Amino acid sequence: MKYIEALRKFGKNYNPFIHIKKEEIVEEEQNFIVIAARAPYAKNHLLIIPKRQVYLLKELNEIEKNEMWKLIERWTTKLQKKHKDVNLLLRDWLVEWNIGKSINHLHFHLIPDCAIWLEGKSNPDDRKFFSDQEYIENTEKIKKEFLAK
Repeated sequence: MKYIEALRKFGKNYNPFIHIKKEEIVEEEQNFIVIAARAPYAKNHLLIIPKRQVYLLKELNEIEKNEMWKLIERWTTKLQKKHKDVNLLLRDWLVEWNIGKSINHLHFHLIPDCAIWLEGKSNPDDRKFFSDQEYIENTEKIKKEFLAK
């Protein structure tokens, strides 16, 4: 079954992370679990998921954040022994269905050997490289937008 078909079958507000069975868990800690992706982007694609349902990274307490980083580091190291590259993808906030996010539950993807493609481009090398001036202008826009008081 295709992923989109599974989403339609379960419904928009379905949270598969609260229905995980023990035999589906790769590793379990006090506050997090590691599972294989049910709809993987690549071979050995893993998810690191907090046990309690939270939506935002900032909702995790310090104990949870420390455990999360230890798991990310541990599994990135393990994956790097068999793969050339590992991408870490944070999925938080609420599903808007516009960027492929489909679960209202904070989670992290560890995706080995998977290129990041740009919308409308056939090759990631086709992306724009800013000139020095464009780069400074873009940096200033980001500062103004996100650091303005």
